[in-house]
Amino acid sequence: MKKSLALLTVLVLALSLAGCGWFDSGQPSEDGITLVDDFDREVVLEQPAQRIISLVPANTEMVYALGIGDRMVGVSDFCNYPPEAEEVTAVGGFDVPNIELIASLEPDLVMAASLHKETVESLETAGVPVLALDPQSIEEIYANIRLIAQATGQEEAGEMVVEDMEQRLDQVEQALSGLEEEERPTVFYEVWYPGISTAGEDTFIDEMITLAGGKNLAWGISRWTDIQEEEVLARNPDIIVHGYPDGPPEDFAQREGWNVITAIQEDKIHFINPDITSRTGPRVVDAVEEMARAFHPDLFE
Repeated sequence: MKKSLALLTVLVLALSLAGCGWFDSGQPSEDGITLVDDFDREVVLEQPAQRIISLVPANTEMVYALGIGDRMVGVSDFCNYPPEAEEVTAVGGFDVPNIELIASLEPDLVMAASLHKETVESLETAGVPVLALDPQSIEEIYANIRLIAQATGQEEAGEMVVEDMEQRLDQVEQALSGLEEEERPTVFYEVWYPGISTAGEDTFIDEMITLAGGKNLAWGISRWTDIQEEEVLARNPDIIVHGYPDGPPEDFAQREGWNVITAIQEDKIHFINPDITSRTGPRVVDAVEEMARAFHPDLFE
């Protein structure tokens, strides 16, 4: 199950990079609430959404953060936070949602992602409004929270969620304000092994590592990508972060040639809940805080 979930997450992340041209723009209207999603599609709601289906865990977490989880009538099979989300009707996996079940739940808003092209087209043909969200940075996560807040008539709550996230990140920044560049550890974020996958530049993982006071080992490497084992060894990370542990940290030392890596020699391997590192929702702040404490424990005592 761990491997299956990890591969699905990598699939979602990879597809999200290629999805920007997949959806056609909707037709504008002078009535109702007019929204523009992450694919520049214009979506019109007659009134604030009351029956919401989310096909992505991050979107589900945004709805609950706004305090309107009671409006959720459907979620993906992988929506597990907050715990109440697991009590909502499951409408399928990331890439194969059950269209008939979705339609039977009579939603007035479905929230999708870049991999849901066919689902979006089918639902819109049936007259169901769909917002396709694809944030690639923390600023874009803020924008998505505000967009969902607008779609649900919860603008004030949306601003409060964003403000709380900003304040918490400001606190991390203040704690790290005295860091010199050489005090920032080189961090290797491992998405998968073997066939090593990592998060390169222009990803929200790269942004989180930087905000937490680290330097991403994958500099000069674009987006979500594979990296050669020799490159990891040559760049010699001070810290390894892995979201999908298949065994104890000692397993890293069993990899051929990896015993020379500083992170392994100094036992600086951190397994962080992938739900907070891979989901572009409100809990990215949790991930930054946890990384910062792991990278600079002396500054967060």
